[in-house]
Amino acid sequence: MSNDLLLAVVLAVAGLCAAGIVGVALAALVQRQSVPYLLVTLALATLLARTAVGVALMWGVFPDATHHTLEHALDVVMAGLVIAAVYTARQARGGPE
Repeated sequence: MSNDLLLAVVLAVAGLCAAGIVGVALAALVQRQSVPYLLVTLALATLLARTAVGVALMWGVFPDATHHTLEHALDVVMAGLVIAAVYTARQARGGPE
């Protein structure tokens, strides 16, 4: 199996899995309708965005350096969204800060 084909298969599987995870998160968001659930859903959506970045790299949309920068930026966004979700959930419960 060539590297290009392997990358395409990995990206396809990652995209399907990420879409499924985001779908479950959206279902939970619709049910709970709260800011923490929205933030977690957005954090999980960064997994799908990372897959899109990989596909864009494979199609030659941008160079390797940009790919790595975008992926690390998405990591920072994901971490920030998770931290914000925990913080807002604690605020809503009146827990310790």
